[in-house]
Amino acid sequence: MNKFHLALSTLLITTLGVGCSGLQAIPIPGTPSADSPTVISTTVQAVGTNVPTSTAIVMPLDFPPISTAQTLQPYPSINLDSSTPLALTQTPTPSPSFTPTSTSELAGTPTLRPTRTPTITPTPVTPVAGVQFVMPGPMSRVASPLHLIANLRSVPSGSYHVELWIEPLQEGGEPRLLYREVQRIISNPVRWVYLDQEIQFELNRVAEFGQLRISTYDTYGRPVSINSVDLLLLQMGSSIVTPAGEKTEPIVIRQPTPNQLIQGGTVIVSGIVKPTQDFLLVELVTADGAVVGYRQVFVEPSDDGSYVPYAIEVPYQVESGTWVRMRVSENNVRIAGMEHLTSVEIYLSP
Repeated sequence: MNKFHLALSTLLITTLGVGCSGLQAIPIPGTPSADSPTVISTTVQAVGTNVPTSTAIVMPLDFPPISTAQTLQPYPSINLDSSTPLALTQTPTPSPSFTPTSTSELAGTPTLRPTRTPTITPTPVTPVAGVQFVMPGPMSRVASPLHLIANLRSVPSGSYHVELWIEPLQEGGEPRLLYREVQRIISNPVRWVYLDQEIQFELNRVAEFGQLRISTYDTYGRPVSINSVDLLLLQMGSSIVTPAGEKTEPIVIRQPTPNQLIQGGTVIVSGIVKPTQDFLLVELVTADGAVVGYRQVFVEPSDDGSYVPYAIEVPYQVESGTWVRMRVSENNVRIAGMEHLTSVEIYLSP
């Protein structure tokens, strides 16, 4: 048995020796030489005398040689159990550069900013008078015949009166009427009536203080507008005429407006006036001549003769809706009667 094992071992050793003798050693590249950087020649000694030399390996010229002077840097150790985030190396991105530009070179349109503009309340226009005297002017010295030129705002289906009055012979007496003319106005009149006429008169004295009045009336006979001018009448001689006065209304009604509806039993009346006396009379007159309300307004004339304001509340009593003419008038002291008057038509309701 031992002989069999010995023979078997000898046979295996002999077989292995013969097989290994035909093997070539694997070439191991050597360290590149500085004189021949692109060719690496390696010789491997084989186990027999007839072992061929290994084939040379040619590397391309553009392959960078490995320098022995380079030292490989070890990678940092990473602790996977750490909660600290890894720091990544980022490549900085250059920010765009800003080039300042002069604003004076920009041809831009300036922006308009809104500004606070004060609200201006326009002053109401003073209306022209319903009766305007062109000739004669105030305090003209007039001998007969008197030359009259005037403009009247016509009233449909109404009339106008031209009167020449002189003062009483004694204080408190009745004024004396020297001249009166009444003319009817057609139903569809023109807007204005123009007067140009001569008035004949006679005096018993050398001179008299007089007043020329012109009045317009509506179809019910209620006065619509009255204006007057004071004169010095002469029995003989030549007339000396002064320039005409202003053409604006001496009494202006701002409130109420024409055709306004008034309710509650009270009318608020306001406006401006150039007074010659210290009070005005406000009346509410119906078509049949009944006065359903009136009140006096006390005013103080200005030193320069300009307009002054007035305001008053006038109570009234009506049983149903009624059209009335509200008139504001001023009387003369030396010659009794209405010297100036203006009016509007309004509708009263209980």
